[in-house]
Amino acid sequence: MEFTERDREALYQTWMSKKSKMRLTQMEFAKKLGMNQLSFSRVLRGEDPVTMQFVTQFCRLLHIEPHTVVPSLKESQSSGPKVVYLQSRMSVDGEIQNAYIEGNQVIVEYAHRVQPS
Repeated sequence: MEFTERDREALYQTWMSKKSKMRLTQMEFAKKLGMNQLSFSRVLRGEDPVTMQFVTQFCRLLHIEPHTVVPSLKESQSSGPKVVYLQSRMSVDGEIQNAYIEGNQVIVEYAHRVQPS
């Protein structure tokens, strides 16, 4: 999904109203988002694109539902099927050699060292 300037402005206004209520600095919040303060600022100013991952994390940390804040999500909720973006992470006990996709599966090949007994 592509977000508009209207969406970015809504996120900015939300940030400006929530940060003081939650006693958050931009640097603290950026760290919680897993980014540095400059990257966070660039997204809010429109210098970097707004992604669904950013919107999801941003709203989760501010304890709000994305569709209540982002105009494009409000509009899409009222018309047509819903699309939910999810993310999965995994760790392996070894060194990843290869990763690829087959249909709806991600296959990870990795090397695991076994010590002889």
